[in-house]
Amino acid sequence: MSFGCLCPCLLLLACSPAPPPGSPGQFTEVTHQAGINFTHYNGAQGDYYYVETFGSGAAFFDYDQDGWQDLFLANGAYLSGQRPDPPPTSHLYRNRRDGTFADVTSATGIGHLGYAMGCAAADYDEDGDQDLYLSCFGPNAMYRNDGGYFAEVGRQLGVDDPRWGVSCGFLDYDQDGDLDLFVVNYVDFSLERNPVCRRGEIRSYCEPTTYEPTNSVLYRNDGQHFSDVSQEAGITLKGRGLGVVFFDYDQDGDTDIYVANDGMMNFLYENRGGLFVENGLQAGGRYNRDGHAGAGMGVDFGDFDRDGNQDLIVTNFSQETNTLYHNNGQGHFEDITPQVGLVEPSYLPLGFGVCFVDYDKDMDLDLFVANGHVMDRIAEVDSSLLYAQANQLLRNEEGRSFTDVSALAGPDMAVRNVGRAAVVADYDNDGDPDVLVTTEAGPPRLLRNDEGNRNHWLSVELVGKAPRDALGARVAVEASGVRQVRERHSGGSYLSSQDPRLHFGLGANTHARVEVRWPGGQVQQLGEVAADQFLRLVEP
Repeated sequence: MSFGCLCPCLLLLACSPAPPPGSPGQFTEVTHQAGINFTHYNGAQGDYYYVETFGSGAAFFDYDQDGWQDLFLANGAYLSGQRPDPPPTSHLYRNRRDGTFADVTSATGIGHLGYAMGCAAADYDEDGDQDLYLSCFGPNAMYRNDGGYFAEVGRQLGVDDPRWGVSCGFLDYDQDGDLDLFVVNYVDFSLERNPVCRRGEIRSYCEPTTYEPTNSVLYRNDGQHFSDVSQEAGITLKGRGLGVVFFDYDQDGDTDIYVANDGMMNFLYENRGGLFVENGLQAGGRYNRDGHAGAGMGVDFGDFDRDGNQDLIVTNFSQETNTLYHNNGQGHFEDITPQVGLVEPSYLPLGFGVCFVDYDKDMDLDLFVANGHVMDRIAEVDSSLLYAQANQLLRNEEGRSFTDVSALAGPDMAVRNVGRAAVVADYDNDGDPDVLVTTEAGPPRLLRNDEGNRNHWLSVELVGKAPRDALGARVAVEASGVRQVRERHSGGSYLSSQDPRLHFGLGANTHARVEVRWPGGQVQQLGEVAADQFLRLVEP
């Protein structure tokens, strides 16, 4: 069996003291000290335009190829009333490699002026650097990375859909070696058609059922252009989509698509040789355990019980619950939310961004949820609910259940925010995953993971042949008889793009065995590799 290139990158061990055994670790907000000076602008000036309440996303990606994750923050734009001066723009922050960021928006040409919502980073043109796609309320945009300077080529490439785009991501759906693009559209809304909605006497944002659902878009990469192949590929259903993930749920070697819809059934598009069939009803992913459609917001996948199958988590509205779908490995999902203890902690909060993340490096996937209501005056309608809400950290108890440890994870976890996106990245390269939360009409919150060096870890970067990003590759890491499986993917959570490196907690283990199934099907097996390193693997 041949081996890929093993290239340990710079290793920085956390300097904070190790927490006592059994403690959940601590997250510390470091936004200001990290040099991130950004406030989301939603355009609200009293008109209650529906778009104002959904926030914007963020992307961690290494735009300058120095081995450190940089940060892009999407921003809204002027809608009506008094024009802001200067106009708000999206921002790019370069990682200075010392725990801080520098604003390089102007220097890189990426200061998008439109109403940006979601973002996804990938090397769509296979030239070796990461490009960035923005889904917007208004024309979407593609920023091509030309050696650290970005050129907007959305119209040129045919991906500037003017509808309300939300979450998005890349995948090689037809397995031809280049990256295609999927964009989730939300509803048919315009500023000219803005009905007045109330809850009692209180003016409020309208319900999603006020607006007609619309179609999402699948673009095939044709080299110098993208073609809308939605209809011919089977992406035909209209929905009120907000979240999307791309993963091989049935392990047949190709990438499937799951869309979380707001107030209607979710879609599971099963890939059958480049043609998609919506299989959510048969596979059990459309509805919750009671047969009801939730107000789906964010979505992520991960093997929380370490059985080798990728499970799903979907966040929903307040006074619903988030939904955990267990994948039985036979092509079927089961809602096991009550069995794993997620009903009570998720009933009152309104969840948006959600991530499976092994924050404590104990070899199982925990959950981070960004919370915040969509009604700014919700407390006047229902005293049990709040507009600004605390985010949540839920610790995985060895694949059996989840425990809400938010109150034990430091005072910054108790701070209320109107949370939207949740993005995971090891931004300081210290071996534990950090989280950034975007907020509605407010600053982002960079939560540094100060779990310390109590447990070991491994971070795997994949470089494929075609596509270079190796989207769809599956990595298994085994230590002390415990096998963890991660899948390299784009998008996920809500409006966001995560650190592309695959992070594995290793507990007390100082070595592990690694296996990679590359997108073309080739399996690469490595012997024992040392823990506590960034492992760069190149497809043989």
